Amino acid sequence: MTMEKFHHTLPDGHELVLPKMENVPLGVIRKTRRLERTDQIFTLLEELLPEADLEHVDKLDRGGFEALMTAWKGASTVDLGEAGASSIS
Repeated sequence: MTMEKFHHTLPDGHELVLPKMENVPLGVIRKTRRLERTDQIFTLLEELLPEADLEHVDKLDRGGFEALMTAWKGASTVDLGEAGASSIS
């Protein structure tokens, strides 16, 4: 199984590296499964990124954050809401 990563360069030039959504560890998905969508996204980022990366994410405006999330979703074969269900069914 390949664990291909998603790479995204933020407007400040900092590069984030995240697992593609289909490769997010099941334990992380389990921790977020009952959260509202916004809390789910922030919890995923907090679980998957080191603090140094989160400091760059925290400086994004809404447009920059939406660009990040759109690119991450576009590079993945599942959406956040499907990640756990798809692997089980």
